[in-house]
Amino acid sequence: MEFKCLDIPEHLIISDPISYIEMITSVNNARAVITDSGGLQKEAYFFKVPCIIPRDETEWTELVEIGWNKVVGTKKENIVRTVLSAVNENLQNKRWVSFYGDGNASEKIAKVLLSYEG
Repeated sequence: MEFKCLDIPEHLIISDPISYIEMITSVNNARAVITDSGGLQKEAYFFKVPCIIPRDETEWTELVEIGWNKVVGTKKENIVRTVLSAVNENLQNKRWVSFYGDGNASEKIAKVLLSYEG
């Protein structure tokens, strides 16, 4: 994808659509994600990557409430300021809460099914 009118820094990746595997690999290696996609907002959270949302609202309000994701609207100044802040943020001190379980649901379900005697 070419953006001749924009001066894009080398470390900023703007791409055509990519596969799911390429997307999660990219998110996992990112310092921050900018997206209006609700699904990608949540994926970024799973990888502990801050997400900047150029919309006026999001369906994942719990992630905004704890400060992990940020809804910034569509003004260029707000987006740029928030991206720079997120990229420079020390994530070691950032609060991360597991809202969606511990990743072991299938193991727990299997144990319940294996112990069922009905």
